[in-house]
Amino acid sequence: MTIQPPARLDRKPTLSRYALREHGANILFMLPAFLLFAYVVLIPFLQSIPVSFTDKKAIFASSWNFVGMDNYLKLLKSASFQDSFMHTAQFTAVYIVGANVLGLSLALMLWKTGRFNNIVRTLLFMPFTVSLVASTKVWSYVYTDILTPLTGSPSPLGISSQVIYGLALIAIWRDMGYCMLIYIAALQSVPLEYYEAARVEGANAWHELRHITVPMIVPAFTANVTLLLSWGLRCFDYSQMVINMKTAKTTAVFVYEYIFGNARAGVGQAGAIMLTLVLVLLTNIVTTILRKREVEM
Repeated sequence: MTIQPPARLDRKPTLSRYALREHGANILFMLPAFLLFAYVVLIPFLQSIPVSFTDKKAIFASSWNFVGMDNYLKLLKSASFQDSFMHTAQFTAVYIVGANVLGLSLALMLWKTGRFNNIVRTLLFMPFTVSLVASTKVWSYVYTDILTPLTGSPSPLGISSQVIYGLALIAIWRDMGYCMLIYIAALQSVPLEYYEAARVEGANAWHELRHITVPMIVPAFTANVTLLLSWGLRCFDYSQMVINMKTAKTTAVFVYEYIFGNARAGVGQAGAIMLTLVLVLLTNIVTTILRKREVEM
């Protein structure tokens, strides 16, 4: 009688040939998209970091001097950069709140499947398929030729104190349908048994919304808020299309003007790096806070 030695517990599990083949196929499918992302986004961003520490007037300038942190210090003291960042923050805040409130409200009304609801969902989502430039052009016409004759008030895109809210309204109109679909998907995944049990206990509609619906759809909040935060901070098209640029200049437009218009690529790249760092930091903070509030079904 032979005694088999006990199996080693510290042996690491190995992937089977099928698993290796499957993972390899997945990587090959993702490779073209990753290469395109690296070529268009990742490599240019890494190349811009050294430029931000120089006084280059153009990105491909042959002569330049190393200036260290001077570009970053100039931007922190620049009133123009501070104004553009405040415009960006103001636009992003109004945009996130408005799109999410309207998207959630519409989702609560249209989350049930039906022919009428499906048609309305499609109509509300259609603005998201319109380009940013076209959206701004259409709403410029609406402000000037429709709302102004009806209300007697000038277009908000021409008033310094209202232009950011006018742009935020365009962005909200375009993206609230996208937020609505995310919330509808989350609402349809909530088990109906929770609501039935709550009604048995005497809960009303407000109690169901507060204690069941909202906690269960926090992942949808995480997705929408994070995406809209990144889209808002990178806002370029809306501001670029407005005629009165000085009143609506966002940080992305500031960076574009300094790199391509003012022949100060070093300062412009420093502004882009600062905007990217703020975007990454805020996105991580918001995602961490919201994920802690998610509950498992």
